[in-house]
Amino acid sequence: MTRRSPRASWAVAAVLATIGAARLATDLLTDADPAWSQRLAGSPLRYLVRAPSDGTLAGDLNVQWFKVLAIPCCVAGLWLIKRVLSSDLRATERLWRSRAYRVAFLLLFAAMCLVAEFEKSTHFLGLRMAGLLAGERSWLNHVAHAVSLALGAWLMGWLSFVGPLTTGATRGVPASPPRRSRGRSP
Repeated sequence: MTRRSPRASWAVAAVLATIGAARLATDLLTDADPAWSQRLAGSPLRYLVRAPSDGTLAGDLNVQWFKVLAIPCCVAGLWLIKRVLSSDLRATERLWRSRAYRVAFLLLFAAMCLVAEFEKSTHFLGLRMAGLLAGERSWLNHVAHAVSLALGAWLMGWLSFVGPLTTGATRGVPASPPRRSRGRSP
């Protein structure tokens, strides 16, 4: 897979992390008060928050298929944290490209989604989550998270901390002349 420019990675990661953080906040609000989203009824904003389906295609997509962004949003958040806290981007890039590192985080994110879906449908942990909303099907949630896992794996390969290895000359900037040695010339 071709490495992308760090600027493109910043942009994509920032957008996805913002979407993920906003959706997580509305999920937590729904868990605290399942009726809070009623205030947004009739507004296009209702399709951006976790709310029961209103029977429209947009409502069904919101309640059931917004989950395909769950793991990509987690990956984007992880990338941003690593990017901001890294003191050596090349070492961070090597770690990010490590298969074991990628698999470990993808499995962690998938496990978080799995536990959340089981908790919503069975309440086996007693976390007082809102449960399944109108129009939401438990088995389709798992399908959506499987798609999310595949998208997250692709995104982990796409995001880059350092750009493609190029020289100044290949980008239209003349290469620096070689440095002269300080000793005697031969």
